[in-house]
Amino acid sequence: MPTRHRRRSRFTFFLLPLLLVAVAVYFGWQSGRGDYGDEAREALRVDRAELEAELAELVAEREHLQDRVRRLRVDALDADLLDERARAQLNMAHANEIVILHGSNTAQSQLILGAHGN
Repeated sequence: MPTRHRRRSRFTFFLLPLLLVAVAVYFGWQSGRGDYGDEAREALRVDRAELEAELAELVAEREHLQDRVRRLRVDALDADLLDERARAQLNMAHANEIVILHGSNTAQSQLILGAHGN
């Protein structure tokens, strides 16, 4: 019975290690570029810093508003703040006060200033 001997190529021994190295390089590349890579991590750090700054600003604004509400309570009523809020809501002023109007209603402001004889 005849047998055929075939000589293997010298590159056959490098095929499997070359394939494994290619797979390792691919996963190494993706570890730095993918959704969980270095670039994405840096973008998340920037977003976190922006959100922390916004949170600090909102906390300061909330504390300011809570302080204003605290001063309007019956047990610790601030007369100046109450007067300010009442004037703003009712759109009124005392007779001896000077009112400076802001806005685009120049005809209305001229009418008001002309009525007082300024």
